[in-house]
Amino acid sequence: CPVNVIAIWGAAGSPGKSTVAVNVAAELALAGESVLLIDLDTLAPSLALSMGLVDTPAGLSACLRLAEQNRLSLDEYKRLTIEVSLGRNELSFMPGLSSPHRWPEVTPARFEKLLSDLRGVVDHVVVDLAQSTTSKSNLFHPSSMHSHELNRDTLLKSVLGKAGKVVLLSGSDPVAAQRFLLAKEFLGELDVVIDPFVVVNRFRTSALGKAAKDELEETYLTLAKLRVDVFIPEDRENIDKAMLNGLPLALLKRSSPARVAIADLAKQLLVGSASRRSVAK
Repeated sequence: CPVNVIAIWGAAGSPGKSTVAVNVAAELALAGESVLLIDLDTLAPSLALSMGLVDTPAGLSACLRLAEQNRLSLDEYKRLTIEVSLGRNELSFMPGLSSPHRWPEVTPARFEKLLSDLRGVVDHVVVDLAQSTTSKSNLFHPSSMHSHELNRDTLLKSVLGKAGKVVLLSGSDPVAAQRFLLAKEFLGELDVVIDPFVVVNRFRTSALGKAAKDELEETYLTLAKLRVDVFIPEDRENIDKAMLNGLPLALLKRSSPARVAIADLAKQLLVGSASRRSVAK
């Protein structure tokens, strides 16, 4: 891809993709990087609401259409995105679909053309992706019942396969762990080998016991051949306050446990794979 795409993805069950996407993008912007956050969740777009934004522009749909027509100028891009102030830094945000029923508008070809047009405009594009809808991975969604012309996962597979970095989210309970392993199987079905950044979100010991961290690490290493890169601790109070105020955690409480962990993840994403601990296939 012409720009560095960081894909935030996880299995069904709301693992916290939106929260992680917003805060990773904010951390990268606070580090001085030029960042565009895109709500690419065609099932349940929610980034605008989680950021406290109302009356957002057409964003993604309009930019895709203009890019396809070779008419996406810098002025149009700025008109259709929102600049989110982060003190001395800024984060660009492109709102997603106004309705999940419009998902066929977001094709891989259109999105690739948009990324091509963004060359030189931004350094990093952080995308919040939809869950898989394929029954093979047991992540079935009823909306795919009516998908005849274009498989709903076509975009998901394309973005995951071409992203510079993939952040694969898991929860910290037995159900979330099982879903994580199914999501890893989905990645294994793609045509390219993906070595994701593995993140356990909302980590707590109440569902798995005091040895929860060791159990998750051993399970994922044994069954998925992956090491956990970051554990984001359960930090409900601060995350709820951040959502209430429409702020990333870094602007609400820099010392919050979740913010510290996400800042560490952002640093790892900037450094790249050289210092990774994930196990190669």
